[in-house]
Amino acid sequence: MNVSIQRGSQTRAVGAYPIRTIAALLCTPLPRGAAGVKRCGWLTMCRRAWRPVAGRRQKERRHTCHNERLPMAADPSPSKRSLSLLDAAFFVLESDERMSNVGPLMILRPPPGSRSARAFADRLVRELKKRPVASPFDMVYQPPGLHGMPRLVRMDRVDVDAHCHRHTLPPPGTDAQLFEFVCRLHEQRLDRSRPLWELHVIDGLGRGRVAAYMKIHHGMMDGRGMQAAFDRFFSASPDDRRVRAPWEPRPEGTRRARGAQAGRDAAPAPAPGSAGARGSLWSALGQQLLASAGLSKGMPLPFLGTPAVIETAPSVRRCLAYCRLPLARVRAFAHRHDAKVNDVLLTVLDMAINAYLGRRDGGALVADMPVALDSAQGGNALAILQFPLGAPAASPLARLAQVQRHTAAVKAHVRQTDPEVLVNYTTVVHSVPALLELLRIPRGPRLANAVISNPGGYTEKRYVGGAEMEVGLPVSVLAPGQALNITAATYDKSLQVAFLGLQASLPDVHRLADLTARAFAELTVAGRPRAPSARAGR
Repeated sequence: MNVSIQRGSQTRAVGAYPIRTIAALLCTPLPRGAAGVKRCGWLTMCRRAWRPVAGRRQKERRHTCHNERLPMAADPSPSKRSLSLLDAAFFVLESDERMSNVGPLMILRPPPGSRSARAFADRLVRELKKRPVASPFDMVYQPPGLHGMPRLVRMDRVDVDAHCHRHTLPPPGTDAQLFEFVCRLHEQRLDRSRPLWELHVIDGLGRGRVAAYMKIHHGMMDGRGMQAAFDRFFSASPDDRRVRAPWEPRPEGTRRARGAQAGRDAAPAPAPGSAGARGSLWSALGQQLLASAGLSKGMPLPFLGTPAVIETAPSVRRCLAYCRLPLARVRAFAHRHDAKVNDVLLTVLDMAINAYLGRRDGGALVADMPVALDSAQGGNALAILQFPLGAPAASPLARLAQVQRHTAAVKAHVRQTDPEVLVNYTTVVHSVPALLELLRIPRGPRLANAVISNPGGYTEKRYVGGAEMEVGLPVSVLAPGQALNITAATYDKSLQVAFLGLQASLPDVHRLADLTARAFAELTVAGRPRAPSARAGR
């Protein structure tokens, strides 16, 4: 597909993770001592093993706007930010096949009175380039070294023009063309010599629409931090024609719990591997062992019983599709069956994936689910935990009951486990499939079959410079050892569910999206109260 690209050139520098890096992550003790400690086994390993690889080829792009360098906006956050173990893992475990890019794809309808979609897209880029840059969007990654832990360091000046790009799709400008092009953008790793984000504005879509896609390195922030940043980008009013940027400072007096990074960056991160945390980690694993053996209730150990489905070797190519589920009907169904919206979503996705694979027997699929942690430190205040879904042959309502039981076990595990222990657990267990991929071991133990996430969203319409957002899709990360990521976001009256897959494994990922909509219809039919029969009425 030929695409007209209207932005300046860029050079990409990438890092590599040698085998000894991941092996040391698994085999050496976790960091000990105070935050910012200079010496520990893991840090020494990273310092010796890390070798950035530079010199990626440049791709020339023609541009319509002149370069303009803007001074960094006044920002009270620190000039340096230490990374938590999980933040650092997103950098250390990144490879060409497993890029750590994450961000939203937004399809906008230009406001009434716009001369054309192209004119609106040009105005959007022009206004965005004028906006000031705040933390962490003015920070670059600094690998482990004599300074100690890997960290983010503030740049004196940020060339916003180098981060904002303009593209035009060729006719007819279908959604399929857009998704293919966004996947090609998503596959390119971010340049570590500058702040780790890019914004792409795309015109040429059918019906005069404009798309905006922003990608951010996941080591910088999690889904809640990203939503807090985009709270600044969106407006709740179609009459508000001002253009704001996700990277600009927050207005005074607007503080969100676990929002974009400024408020929590001021406090140093606690040592995630202290002796107390290590003891709690072993205690948590002991509880999981008992649950796996059937001796207690709770979350089972990872890597046990994960079915070998959706398998493929790691590769660069991605594919994207989505579907919408009616939010009011999902909520009503959840209320009638004493369930959570997330339980209903997991049940529907489980039904759809099993239908896609044609599975009627075997073990339950295993989900890799991010769980937000209010008191964890770092850009990623979350744990990613594994649990089984429903039996392949279960009826829709029986599957829902199984999912509810398993998610309840996960919630109980989170309540009784220290947040830093959960972060450490997340880092260690996801390092195992990364190591197996690096060694090209195709038949090793499997952690999970898919990441399934529901980070939140907006229950009312949102606008950008007066343009209504019609679609807002989260485009996320494919975890090591996995070929599918499913992320749902609430928007207006629907749950918009994005399916990102490895193209070699899921070339018809759109069929999975269609099966998800069909599965919800099947679940609602199964959940309807049965009318009393004539015999029962006599």
